[in-house]
Amino acid sequence: MKKFNERFLISSLFTFIIITDTVYPQQNFATHTRGKLWETLYNWGFIGDPGAWDYNQTTGIGFYPGFSGFDFPRNEIDANGYITDANLHNFRSGPWIIAKGGKTLIPPDWSPENRDYLLYHSSLATGIEGVVEGSISPFIKMRNFVESDNFDPRLPEEMNYAEFHTSAGVTVKQRSMTWSFPGYDDFIIYDYTFTNQGMIAIPAANQVFPLQQSLNEVWIVFHSGLQVSTKGRLNFFYDENFLTSTAPAGGFGWKDEGGLYDDYYAVENDVTDGKGLLYYSRDYNGGREPSPWNGYKQKPNWINDLKVKPEWLPELQDPSAFGFVFLYRTLHPGSNGNPFDADPAFFNIYSDGADKFKGKTVDSETFGLDVYKPFEMYDFARHNKRAANNGHLYCWYSSSFGPYSLAPGESVRLIVAEVAGVMDLNQVQKGDPNHWLKTFDEDWQNDSTNADLRRNVDAVRNAVLWGFGANIDGIDIAADVPESPPAPKCYAINSSSGADTAIIAVSWDKIAEQTKIDNGAGQIFYDGAADLDGYRIFRGTDKRGIWQLIKEIPFSEFDLYWNEEENLYEYFDNTVQFGFQYNYYVQAFNSTPRSWTSINGTVVNNLGELVSSDINRSTRVSAKPGPVSVAGGWDVFVAPNPYVEGDPQRSFGGASQGELQYKIEFRNLPEKATIKIFNIAGDLIKTLKHGPDAQGNLYGTIEWYQRSESGLLVAPGMYIYVIESEAEESIGSRTTGKLMIIR
Repeated sequence: MKKFNERFLISSLFTFIIITDTVYPQQNFATHTRGKLWETLYNWGFIGDPGAWDYNQTTGIGFYPGFSGFDFPRNEIDANGYITDANLHNFRSGPWIIAKGGKTLIPPDWSPENRDYLLYHSSLATGIEGVVEGSISPFIKMRNFVESDNFDPRLPEEMNYAEFHTSAGVTVKQRSMTWSFPGYDDFIIYDYTFTNQGMIAIPAANQVFPLQQSLNEVWIVFHSGLQVSTKGRLNFFYDENFLTSTAPAGGFGWKDEGGLYDDYYAVENDVTDGKGLLYYSRDYNGGREPSPWNGYKQKPNWINDLKVKPEWLPELQDPSAFGFVFLYRTLHPGSNGNPFDADPAFFNIYSDGADKFKGKTVDSETFGLDVYKPFEMYDFARHNKRAANNGHLYCWYSSSFGPYSLAPGESVRLIVAEVAGVMDLNQVQKGDPNHWLKTFDEDWQNDSTNADLRRNVDAVRNAVLWGFGANIDGIDIAADVPESPPAPKCYAINSSSGADTAIIAVSWDKIAEQTKIDNGAGQIFYDGAADLDGYRIFRGTDKRGIWQLIKEIPFSEFDLYWNEEENLYEYFDNTVQFGFQYNYYVQAFNSTPRSWTSINGTVVNNLGELVSSDINRSTRVSAKPGPVSVAGGWDVFVAPNPYVEGDPQRSFGGASQGELQYKIEFRNLPEKATIKIFNIAGDLIKTLKHGPDAQGNLYGTIEWYQRSESGLLVAPGMYIYVIESEAEESIGSRTTGKLMIIR
């Protein structure tokens, strides 16, 4: 894998730097981060990120649920044995175009010449893609958030657009879109239009040329490589020899040393039923434990490392279902008469390294034009196959639509959605104690994860039915969804007084009451002054957004929480604990929405409750004791003391908590102080400066994460601390003490 990794990245750099005239640094890709499903895409059709091979993944690829600040190994040195909290699923996806028969331009004078096959691809492992990257403009990125003053309800909240010519003589327009509204935030829609514009990309010349021709047999292929077992593969296993560990390829795959993969697939709606084909991958057991056939060396303490709380089971590592669903395709000869019953003419599934085509192994490292000739790729696109579904796969899906004939000016349209589903994340975090998630050997078709996936698939199908056919300012609309109330901006600050009671003050604005939103017919759909029914306050301790409801405030009680001086609502949460970090979000809810008319005129009644998203959650805040006066004497204590690594009673958590597992707190401090920590030899190890934070919060506590001034983790043993007050009433006053670290 390492060999491929380097070759692939070098090839990509060569394409950017040598072949193209113009480099668009960080403009040739775009991201979707508005909903719960995050993705990275490139302006030549590629969906995913080649950086996944080298752990340079900072934006998320098929990242579900997506969240800021995720932990993922950034290099191969720390990858083996790393505890990651990111679930990345999409290795690489995107369209191909195969035209049988057609002209291209041949050097040295670039004259037209017939070829048996013209081919463009965005998602093969090898071979020139068939674009001239320097000719492709950067993405046009539209951000149309419901909380913004200029929000347009006729358009998606997040949309990326690119257009490029290909070596198949077909021009591609790709538009992708997402929303943040709960119930419609688990999918990304990709709307492709393939047009014969009489232009052809010639990568060897680094130019795009005009070339008028009719293409009589064109196949549109959508190809994707999915792996839903990456988090478990990184978190269950460790091998001091990196290349025989599970870590190479970012956890996306590597079976030569360790046995078999852990995924299986499902295919639904592959008959004439009015619905396009759906395919998706799932992990053998949801990442409950290492699969029984896996030959990698396990981490000796993985059970405890993956417990979020000592009394819980290990967290499920890979509980999601993840795949693609086809929503619309231009009819082709032999297809049924319903373009929304978007089943491909051919569909095949291969498992990485396990299956052969034309006597050659279909392998993630080599699958592409370096191994297969164009006529073989044509044959590959035109055959049906499904790998033996045995629960230890790494699936590659190819769906072919056609044949189409494209005379100059003619187009084909394909709409597909990336979609995911998962059971309740609260239960995932607890290790699924009630066994809601079923393994491959059980009734997984009807478990909680599949139920969620199917709800999300139904939602995206409705979105297309509600939007398709409309045109807004020259944009052919692919989908529309009913708007939730805008998300209130939420703030949280420590309001504890002394060391007796932990309190966090949660505040939020009135945007959900002050907003009006029209429907597709230009009529009022939501008027916050009349339609908002209340607020719900949620608290969480996990970056992924795993929430617990702590308070519901109906409209009739709004006045009780309004702070006129701050011009914000305010609620004091006194059910928190000192020493722990929390996020909050405030959900605005509309229990009985009005009838909604979509952008294409569809009238939808009985929508059910609409609620705002957690997109405007607070920053993480710690409940910390307030500062104390030491003018009459010191009463500092250290917690935990002694610190015992891995002991839930003598630490703030295990390895799953990352750096937090090393936290030691100095409590009962004045509002300003300097803490110096020495080893027993008298060497200064660390100096801590205690004072108000950037928001002006005053604390009586400061954390030390057992790091020296150079950033190294300190050795176990006895340490001496000296604290000097810098508070006005006790400046210069000192106290000393001891603390013990045991590992």
